Amino acid sequence: MSAASSSQVIQFNGLISPAAWGAPFQLPGSPPPEPGMLPPPPLLVVLLPSDGHIMTGPGSVQQGIFVMLLVLMTDPVTNMPTLNFVGNSTMASFQVDARLTSASLSATLQGFDLVSFSPKTVTISVSWTAIDPLTGTLSPITRTTMESRVRFGGFSLLLHMSSQMRLATASGTLAVVGGPTITLPPAPATIARADFGIITRTPLA
Repeated sequence: MSAASSSQVIQFNGLISPAAWGAPFQLPGSPPPEPGMLPPPPLLVVLLPSDGHIMTGPGSVQQGIFVMLLVLMTDPVTNMPTLNFVGNSTMASFQVDARLTSASLSATLQGFDLVSFSPKTVTISVSWTAIDPLTGTLSPITRTTMESRVRFGGFSLLLHMSSQMRLATASGTLAVVGGPTITLPPAPATIARADFGIITRTPLA
């Protein structure tokens, strides 16, 4: 007889369009960085809007739009942070073309600034396009399927992911209420339809 175990299921199925500005990663074709630590960029914005079904357990299913945002601003002279905002919103307008060729987002996010230790509000408006601005051609759809299993002792984990994705560029504006308004220039992004899930089983004591 097998030992009793408890299961945890996390599942997402829907549309996502992650984008980032100022991210300290090396773009293809750019020269390698100098040895040593890279200083933080004066501005780092990480945006993850989604629209779909999220299941976090039996009977716990949420449907709709969820937007996560990270904004980090640093002083260009001292490299000291001036804003470290983490926020989210479920009240947003997030639209994605059925063919994954374009997307748009307009959202007001409530969050917290870890520099001033105070609540902040940020509004953001972003548009995505999968059409290459230089060639005028539509980025092809890339399909990905992955499954991974891990088991040791009585613990097991199953990870599965499938997606249809187009490479895109994203641009827009971001405004900190009571603070600066920032232009977000065209940056690498994606427009995707994804199915992602994790199932874990843990033996009961």
